[in-house]
Amino acid sequence: MSTTTPKFKILLVDDREENLLALESILLNDDYALVKASSGKEALSVLLNDVDFHLILLDVLMPVMNGFETAELIYHRDRLINIPIIFLTALDIEGNIYKGYQAGAIDYISKPIIPELLKAKVKAFVELSEKNRQLLRHEKELRAANEKLEREISERKLSEAKVKSLNETLQARLEQVEFLDSFNASISHDLIGPLNSIIALTSFLQTMPLGQEPMEIINLIMSSSDRMTKLIKDLLHFSRQAHEDVSRTEFNMNELIKEVVHVVSLTMPLDRTELIIHDMPTVMGDNSMLRQVWINLISNAVKYSQKKENPKVEIGAREEQGKFVYFIKDNGAGFDMKNYDKLFGIFQRLHSEKEFNGTGIGLAIVKRIVDKHNGKIWAESNPGLGSNFYFTLDA
Repeated sequence: MSTTTPKFKILLVDDREENLLALESILLNDDYALVKASSGKEALSVLLNDVDFHLILLDVLMPVMNGFETAELIYHRDRLINIPIIFLTALDIEGNIYKGYQAGAIDYISKPIIPELLKAKVKAFVELSEKNRQLLRHEKELRAANEKLEREISERKLSEAKVKSLNETLQARLEQVEFLDSFNASISHDLIGPLNSIIALTSFLQTMPLGQEPMEIINLIMSSSDRMTKLIKDLLHFSRQAHEDVSRTEFNMNELIKEVVHVVSLTMPLDRTELIIHDMPTVMGDNSMLRQVWINLISNAVKYSQKKENPKVEIGAREEQGKFVYFIKDNGAGFDMKNYDKLFGIFQRLHSEKEFNGTGIGLAIVKRIVDKHNGKIWAESNPGLGSNFYFTLDA
């Protein structure tokens, strides 16, 4: 009998005992602590007493409270919103899975479950979740240590020896974060390898003369694998933002916007979009980081307005109380402000994958960069009437 302490906790939710046993059999691993719940109500009861889960596998078709309703109740609690949920469903994917994304899920697996695909997805999400936890924990410790140092220095209560000791502690923490980043990159490489193998094998199967039903399953595997690859890359980018230093230089925001529009035009059609760019002020900040902010915001504005008859995107800045407020407005799909608390959260999406593709990480990256510039970011929107995003910088 193994005495290894499991590293990752996974909640399995299904109303049928045979399905729970099947999941348990597939995921039997010394690294996983598997907790079972036979209903949405029981799952909520488990999470009420224990929030330390790396992943939730949630069946859709359950009596009394289905998977979509359960997911919405889970994400109503702030302490649970960062636990990724994967739906398990035998429903028609194209016709129903958008409900899952609206409920907060990050992925889905169709039934009958393919064991190797389930293992690959679970491995990817739990390990990335753990690495992100570690990075955020060290970021919080660094910020607390830095605030304590500044407070004590301002109160003139530190001796030179104590300052040196605290600086050495901060340096040690920085080295730990850098190590985690390197380790995260290594883990990402290890995850991308098997995914690439799945994609290559699936591509080979697509060339074979198979029936319609097997080919539909193969196409779903390919689509899910491609999405997971992009998700891993985006999550790595998000994690690296935790400890990147802000390089403050003065540069022309007009030139930066022109460069970003060109980059976006290489992957998204802009010929139908009316693009209005107002004169922008010179800014002090990190050119590379702010370039990523504009890439994400402009790409989103174009993407969410592309289904309009006359798509329009407006970019500019206005001065308020001696500070510039940058904005980007579109006339696209918009969103319901009642879901505003999810807007800048990681893995949070306000539109289904069927409507608009994406990983739910872009705006989390944008917020982290704006925070690093001591700025603020907010948005206003109405469904079907477009969205307005605003941010300030105080680098």
